[in-house]
Amino acid sequence: MEEDNLLLLNPDVKSFYTEVEKLQARMEKARSEYSRIEVIFYYSGHSDEENLLLGNEKISYQDFRQTISTMPADVHIAILDSCLSGAFTRLKGGKKKKAFLIDEAYDMKGYAFMTSSSATEASQESDLIQGSFFTHYLISGIRGAADLTQDGRVTLNEAYQFTFNETLAETTKTLSGPQHPYYDIEMSGTGDVVITDVRKGSAILVLEPEISGRIFIHDRKNSLVVELTKPFGRKIELGLEEGEYKVVNILEGEVFESRIKLENGFEFLLSAEEFSKSDKEYTTPRGD
Repeated sequence: MEEDNLLLLNPDVKSFYTEVEKLQARMEKARSEYSRIEVIFYYSGHSDEENLLLGNEKISYQDFRQTISTMPADVHIAILDSCLSGAFTRLKGGKKKKAFLIDEAYDMKGYAFMTSSSATEASQESDLIQGSFFTHYLISGIRGAADLTQDGRVTLNEAYQFTFNETLAETTKTLSGPQHPYYDIEMSGTGDVVITDVRKGSAILVLEPEISGRIFIHDRKNSLVVELTKPFGRKIELGLEEGEYKVVNILEGEVFESRIKLENGFEFLLSAEEFSKSDKEYTTPRGD
């Protein structure tokens, strides 16, 4: 619901903590109405080895972690897209771990902290995607590209694995060098935390099994909204907004395009036959 979302643009430390207190009060009140509460915090900005940088002010990773962890929620998720943010996970020895089992049960409790880079790396951006590699692939993943089990849901672990692999692969080509997203997860219970249910999206684009290669999906404004590698033989469902899209498929050095229109509440089945070969040269940037 709209009232469950809070957006802060260029906040100072005082306004940040003021809004956090309001959110905590809402969560306490909701305790009597809901059996399960989750909080997800996303930060895109600047940071150093020890702090989030809000203009000329700072919030230490220790204070931020304490703030998120003490919120009255069952699951606490923090995603930091900022340089050197991997230092945040090192507060308690965070490191890449094996995936935990996915189960139909849904009683996971604990915290998950995800960062866009390691403690010594810059978080890179691209002109083509008009933003950071990390956030671009995270969004692509939760739209459905990360749904490896093909159950129509994207879990926290699936989202991380997809974002890690895609960010690392793309930044290996840049002047700044490879960028390694990190996470620190401590969960108890069975199952996994579901980030998105693709089937509840406004419109669904289904990439049929026979399609393969690199897929780029642009909206009507020609903004790149989803990017993924499509393996042959696997159907992929993507949750997108209603509207017109250009789908570009690069396969074995050749470029193919398809124009589609998605409608709310409907699935669009896109097959390989609906692509036409293009003579356009498709390029990607190398870093900033």
